[in-house]
Amino acid sequence: MKIKTLFVAPYQAMENLIRECQKEENRLDVTIKVANLQEGVELAKHAEAEGYDVIISRGGTAKLIRDVVNLPVVDIHISGYDMLRVLTLANDFSGKKAIVGFSNITLGAKAITDLLEIPVDIFTIQDGSQMLPLAYKLKKEGYQLIMGDVVTVNAVSAVGLNGILIQSGMEAIMDAFEEAVSLTELVRKIKLENECLKVTLRDEVPNIIVFKESGQIVFEKWKGYSERPISFNDISMLANHKGATRVIQHHGASLKIEVKKITVKENHYMVCKVSDIHDEFFTDSWKIETINFNEPIVSQSGKMKDCLALVDLCLAHDQFVLIGEQGSGKELIARYIHLKKYQQTGLYAAVYATDFLKTENQACYPEIQTLYIRAVEKIPQAKRNHFMMKIEEFTQNGMAVILSMDREHADWGDLIYHDAVARITVPPLRERKEDIRELAAYYIAHYHQTLGTPAVKINDEGIELLSEYDWPGNVSELRALIKDAALLEKGYVIEKRILEELISRKNTKEMIGLSNLLTGTLEDIEKKVIKAVLAEEEFNQTKAAKRLNINRATLWRKLKQ
Repeated sequence: MKIKTLFVAPYQAMENLIRECQKEENRLDVTIKVANLQEGVELAKHAEAEGYDVIISRGGTAKLIRDVVNLPVVDIHISGYDMLRVLTLANDFSGKKAIVGFSNITLGAKAITDLLEIPVDIFTIQDGSQMLPLAYKLKKEGYQLIMGDVVTVNAVSAVGLNGILIQSGMEAIMDAFEEAVSLTELVRKIKLENECLKVTLRDEVPNIIVFKESGQIVFEKWKGYSERPISFNDISMLANHKGATRVIQHHGASLKIEVKKITVKENHYMVCKVSDIHDEFFTDSWKIETINFNEPIVSQSGKMKDCLALVDLCLAHDQFVLIGEQGSGKELIARYIHLKKYQQTGLYAAVYATDFLKTENQACYPEIQTLYIRAVEKIPQAKRNHFMMKIEEFTQNGMAVILSMDREHADWGDLIYHDAVARITVPPLRERKEDIRELAAYYIAHYHQTLGTPAVKINDEGIELLSEYDWPGNVSELRALIKDAALLEKGYVIEKRILEELISRKNTKEMIGLSNLLTGTLEDIEKKVIKAVLAEEEFNQTKAAKRLNINRATLWRKLKQ
């Protein structure tokens, strides 16, 4: 198949020469158009749209075309023969002479005039707009003959000087034809290889994006998505990341992105394979994410300092048990362990113990480095052996497993007190009140930035009030209270009265709940207490009976009364 070629000739006289050369070249199907500079650019744009393979032109026109099309562009070089011809033609002209043009003309011209000691001055321009002012200057300085390309000849003619066009000879045209063939064959070969790679990626990797470090997309392919599932902000984040696996959110779903950096001839690219985290073993209760930073852990108190010091000493362990009341910050410590242990590599997963039991053995993503299992105490007695076996399987796969409990359950002694397990106690907020001021400051700043609340601090009386409160809900309760106070406060400082009002509301609700519990007969109160304990133990009668210090038969009888 012949190579479809557009030849943009910058001057009319070149057309006949091209047709003569075309008779000697049967590999090209050449369309000839006479145009210069911007006119040539418009022709080139149409040619690209019409499926041409290559474009040939000369000088400034070729340069402009190369900047706007994605086709290979061949620039006809001014040969030594071309320069000798025009210098011979100008030899019989008397007066001052000059060659003016872009560097592609003047560099070769200077070499020849210097070598042959020809009295011709050389002037190089960087832009076509410089030509007319230079023509006036040359006329003023007494130059009579100017040699150059079409831009030069047109400009000097406009100011009344003689101009001779440097024309390309047959050998330059034939060289351009040969370069067009070689360049097109190379481009076709590269396109074929690229198409082969695209087909391979289409079959092997359903969702992939490749982009430069600047964020410019080189290639992308999506199957099962109506739109690109990652944003330019995601791309910017990934471009700054040097590898490994990431997790991002897309329309409420978690996407796993495997990132790899490649270098091709000193050009750096990021290759990202994208997949949904929705294997049949993962339920919606699994939360898998990338952790780049953690919420600051305030540790002004001695108990929190001891907690973090123990964590740092135990980082070599693969199993951890975090013991602490609800809301005390156990998951914050789990995320801290992940960051310290793996230095921002690998994924972090969190799941409730009851959902973890539903996981298939082979279901673990190898990229998950840390698994945090909440509320282990909720596992029924009958399923504990199975639970422990699954924990062992996960740790054998190189994963760190962190378990959380609300207190030190004696019936979990085989796990809690095992030599291979690092046991970490997370203190309740009432035992680390030195941390309240800094925790409150952090939450105020957080809501100031995320919600736009005006408050930037709590006055000293307010801090004192917070320090006197017992915090049954621990750090989670403090955070919720600070959010409410920040939303209510219209000034820059949260006053004590707002905090008093919020705490008073909480106490009132607790008193109402307690008064409801204590209404009715003794038998009614007893039944309400039993039902409340059952609800807290997720209706596990064995656990409820143990808490109430009665046997299951008695529990059953009292419920039936």
